[in-house]
Amino acid sequence: MLRNMYPPGCRVELEDMEADPYVKLSPGDLGTVQFVDDAGQIHVSWDCGHSLAMVFGVDHCKCVMREERLQEILQRIQAMPFESLEKMERYVMEKLSGVFPKISFQKKEGQEVFVDMGVAAFMKKGLGVAIQYETDSQQHIFIKKMEMQGQDIKGKFVFQMQQKQR
Repeated sequence: MLRNMYPPGCRVELEDMEADPYVKLSPGDLGTVQFVDDAGQIHVSWDCGHSLAMVFGVDHCKCVMREERLQEILQRIQAMPFESLEKMERYVMEKLSGVFPKISFQKKEGQEVFVDMGVAAFMKKGLGVAIQYETDSQQHIFIKKMEMQGQDIKGKFVFQMQQKQR
């Protein structure tokens, strides 16, 4: 049951955790589920740079986004016209920054933008979305294609974390 509630790669938000003297996490911190072990511990790579297992029934987190939900959001975005590239980026930021606070946009050659989610999620390292678009005579943006990209992660992979800056 826990493995269905917290599939590998889903994004979680910490609600409550028993105090740990070595790891300073606060309610609202975000992370990515690595796996659920046979003892029912939910192993999470937290965006702040720590990897820590949560004990079910003692610690509490909620799944804030599964891959299917991201796909639904991307499909809705793809169907929408935008007045400008900036408005499209603002809309994407509004929809996703709560779950991916390190999200950023990189303009590519031609009519393409890469949305870097800033973390590993959904069993992909370097998760991002490539957006190809076209414009009309008034420079309105129409999305032609959106594709989730990233390096696939196989099995129980411990996400590499960035060193905490001092």
